[in-house]
Formats: sequence, C-alpha cells, structure tokens
Amino acid sequence: MSSRVSFAVGCLLAALTFAGPGVAGERTHVVGAGHTLGKIAKRYNVTVEALCEANGIERRARLKLGTKLVIPDADDAKPSKADKADKVDSDDADESESPPAEESKKAQKPEPDEKADEGDPSTKNFGNDGLKQLEVPGHGEAYFYEPTGAGRKGMKPVIMYLHGRGGSPLRDCRRWAPVARRFGWVVCPSGPSAHGDGRDWNNNWYSGQQIAMATLKALRKEYGRRVQVVGNTLVGFSEGAYVALNVGVREPRTFNRWLILAGNTSYWGGAGLEELKKNAATLKRVYLITGEADSVIEGTKQLEEWLERHKVATRASMPKDMGHEVALEKKSGMYRAALHWLDRGGGGGKKASAKNKSDARKR
Repeated sequence: MSSRVSFAVGCLLAALTFAGPGVAGERTHVVGAGHTLGKIAKRYNVTVEALCEANGIERRARLKLGTKLVIPDADDAKPSKADKADKVDSDDADESESPPAEESKKAQKPEPDEKADEGDPSTKNFGNDGLKQLEVPGHGEAYFYEPTGAGRKGMKPVIMYLHGRGGSPLRDCRRWAPVARRFGWVVCPSGPSAHGDGRDWNNNWYSGQQIAMATLKALRKEYGRRVQVVGNTLVGFSEGAYVALNVGVREPRTFNRWLILAGNTSYWGGAGLEELKKNAATLKRVYLITGEADSVIEGTKQLEEWLERHKVATRASMPKDMGHEVALEKKSGMYRAALHWLDRGGGGGKKASAKNKSDARKR
C-alpha cells in the first residue's frame, strides 16, 4: 500500500512541476526532468517561436532544471511544421536532462506530414505560418504578419518592408517575420510593376509613398487601434531603400524610424535634402546597414554624415563579409539588434555610430 501512495505522490509532484507556478496576469512554467521547448509549447498550446521570444532564448537552448519560463498568450492553435521540427530538435538538444527512454523514442519518431494550408481568400490567411494577404485598394496586395509576444493584442507599431528591384513581397515577408514580429506588425507592400516573378518600384518614390500610406490605412481599417499610425519603422533595401528614404523624409510622423539597407546619397536629390532639413527634428532614429563589399558603401557613409549633420540619431553597421544583399539568415542578430535600437532607443549621433561600426566589424 505504501508503495502505491508513494507512486501517487510522485505523479502528483511531477504534474505540479510541469504545470508550473502562476502569478496574476502571467503564466509561468518551471522546467522539470525531461522537459523540452517542444513539449512545453505543446502543453500550453503555443508555438516554440513564441516561447523563445517571450523568454529571450534560442530554439536549441538547453533547459536547466528549475528554470522558470514565461508562457506567452496562445499564438497559434495548431503548431506549424517548423514548430514540429523544432520539437524534435529541442528534444535532441536536451540529452543532458536524460528524458525517459519512451519519450526519447517518441521525439525521434518522424512527425506525419501535413498538407500545406494554401490559404483562404475570404479570411486572407496565406499558409499555416501566420502569413496573411491584405488587399490595398488601388494598389494590389500586401502581405503581413501579426505581432507576437506580450501585448500583441494591444496597439503595436508597424515595421514596413519595401523590397528591392525584382523582389517578392511574399517571400521577403516570410524572411523578415522571425526577426521582426516581436517588435510589431510586419507588413510588405508590393511595388507597382511586375519584374519576372517579383515586383519593381520603377524608381518612383511618389508612387511608393501612395502605396505605403494606402497599405497602412488598409491595415488600420482591418484591425483598428491595434495598428499604430504614428511612430512606425520603414525598412528598405536597394531600390526599396531609395523609396524608403524619400517616403520617410516626407512622412516623418508616420515613419520616424528607418532601417536603410544599401542606402546611397544618390537616392536623395536637392528636394530630398530640403525635406530632411525641414523634418529632421521629427525623425527619431535611423539605422544604416551596408556591406563593405557593396558598391554603394561610400554613398552610405556620406548618407550617415548628412543625417548626423542634421542631428538625427544615427547608427551604422558595415560588415566586411557582406555585399549588396540582405543577409537575414546568416546575420539575423545584426538586423534584430538594429530593430531593437530603433524600437527602444538609446544613444545617437556620431559616437554611437562609430561604436556600432566597430562592433559590426568584430562580428
């Protein structure tokens, strides 16, 4: 009889450990033996990505016994294929926890393949990773992701990405989502002209301005006050950087933070510089990223000087191992740090910029 009682008590303690203590307004979980990110995410019906975002950890992080994890609000009712893969990866990464043999075998067993969700135009869903399509009246379609993390149902800023020449707003949005969703809405409008299987801006910033503002208006109409309309971040690469610089300097209240990738002084004519002089005080922060092997690198350095001359808080990263590219997969930390600085603030001017360039070269 005593052995049965001991067994029951043990099971009860294990269950309590897995459930984790809770505090008002926040769910938490205390890591026990055999617990992995995949299992914890499944237990609370959240994604592995959301769990990592809420706790500032990597997907392959080894969990230590007794660690308290914050459980985010349920993000997706059904885990994506990527999350299922992460569940297996997390199980493999936690070998030091010595999970029961039955659980190890189960974790290594291949997950059944799901039929991809092709999307439903009536709900604007575009796959099972959270990507959605937005119809922008008079300007085709944009693609977007809702924010993740704490406060995602409240008002959040917009990170709007303007693609380069021939870029695909759909594919680009999927690339940016893992880096940018924690900071707000990730929105990718389409340039006005087709270019192969991508889009172009036709070197027409005015058209880009109409599209950017119409996209923000359409998103606001769809989701109301969850979408911030003042103080957003504009991101642009190459031809998209040309559009972003000209839109941002003319819409400084809507987009007072910029992340300019492969920017060049030729993107601003005299009229653009006049707008910068007039609106510089409204701008908050600008972050420039250009590879040292990029042909526009000298233009980026001059652009940095122009911004600093107008007392705009500016930072720049110029990695030696980058050319004319957006290296999101191999340098996600650099782009995430840039968005974090733009979002949270801190420092500015030439001193901050020089320090950041030094840090970038060390990476």
